[in-house]
Amino acid sequence: MEVILLQDTEYGDKGAVVKVSGGYARNFLFPHRLAVPNNAGNLRHVESIAAQRQKKIEKEKQEVQAVADKINGADEIEIKAKGSENGQLFGAITHQQIADALNASLGTQIDRRRVQLKSVKEAGKYNVPVKLTFGITATAKLKVTAEADKKTAAPEKKLRKPRKKEEIAAEIEAQEKAAAETVQEAPANGD
Repeated sequence: MEVILLQDTEYGDKGAVVKVSGGYARNFLFPHRLAVPNNAGNLRHVESIAAQRQKKIEKEKQEVQAVADKINGADEIEIKAKGSENGQLFGAITHQQIADALNASLGTQIDRRRVQLKSVKEAGKYNVPVKLTFGITATAKLKVTAEADKKTAAPEKKLRKPRKKEEIAAEIEAQEKAAAETVQEAPANGD
């Protein structure tokens, strides 16, 4: 018996006309709505569903291409992060931060898993590949700036004046004299 498959099975893909035994078709494929008998009406119905599906795929592909064009034509997106004055960041910029910045500036809904950049640990400019569906890839321009935090910035060290040998000797002599006076002032125990 020839049947038209309504879903992908071990016998073929959705929409294919395959030959199966009559008992398998009547007892398994038809009750589980995996196939319908092969006749002119069912064949036209399956073909119309396939045509509608193809139109839907083309429409979705155009929408994805519009998002890719929007990303490619966008201005540079800036992300500020805490870092040192020489441009080294204290933490890496994550894919989530990049996706959030893209979504906020472009009004899109890009998932963080679509961002294909390795890791950003330094301030600078980057080209971020964004892999969309249907094999379409867009490239966003990203600028990362490091903001030096006053609390975490290294405090300026106060340089001590080098001391002269005479000053050191005078200080030691004063300490010894103070120690000797405290010994003389202490009363003797046991007298």
